[in-house]
Amino acid sequence: MNRNETNIFYARNLNELFYQLKTIANLKIVGSCTAISALPEKMISTTLIREFNHIEKHERYIEFGPATTLAEIQALGERHLPKILLDAISTVANPFIRNVATIGGNLMDPERRNTLFAPLLAMDTVLEFKSPSEVKYITVQNFTEIPKNHVLTNIRVPLNDWDVGIFRRLGPNSTITENSASFAFLVDSEKGIITNLRIAYSGKITFRCISLENHMLGLRLPLKAKDIPNYIEEAQNEFDSAAKETEYNPVLKQQFLNLVSYSFRQLT
Repeated sequence: MNRNETNIFYARNLNELFYQLKTIANLKIVGSCTAISALPEKMISTTLIREFNHIEKHERYIEFGPATTLAEIQALGERHLPKILLDAISTVANPFIRNVATIGGNLMDPERRNTLFAPLLAMDTVLEFKSPSEVKYITVQNFTEIPKNHVLTNIRVPLNDWDVGIFRRLGPNSTITENSASFAFLVDSEKGIITNLRIAYSGKITFRCISLENHMLGLRLPLKAKDIPNYIEEAQNEFDSAAKETEYNPVLKQQFLNLVSYSFRQLT
């Protein structure tokens, strides 16, 4: 075999996919390939697997197959989707790319942590992985890698009614670099009391501000401006903890703190 030659295989359903993964060594799963810089020697396309492309809305959540394109999701509009997810999708590349880029592809690159990772992390999204013998459910919060012999088959996004939702994408518009990141901030309240708060950041460093989120539950709105620096300091500590073993451009930390400050000031 020519070392530069790429062999492309196809599967029409999940059973065929598992069979070929078992019988063909070093076979890599690919979707629309919008983020692949070099094609693997042997790859199998999932574009013909119909069960990978579905949208199912339920009362409390909405489910997407991993091959659902960003354009298909965006077309649902605010009536069916959290606005923060629509805001994030609108920043991905351009309409042409969104017609072929998939939600699964955006999520499954552990080195890039693409644009949608932060809002899906903030919303407690659940990922379904199947193998020939079992099904595993992993939250985006706990996702580090695809379980061995499993494939992503479903993405479940909770449909909470958030009072405040803020999304920002950092870095260049047309590509993902080491300085790219996404930020998500969600707040829900009842009778002027914070009942739910989420702060998520994703890029070279990815984390949720769990400690700060828990600390702020039960606080009364509007927040006092004099307390904002304390919340920012807590967010900084959580960033430092998440980034302690990572080399990164200091501008990422400053951008994160600026966004935290901006978000909290929306609650004053």
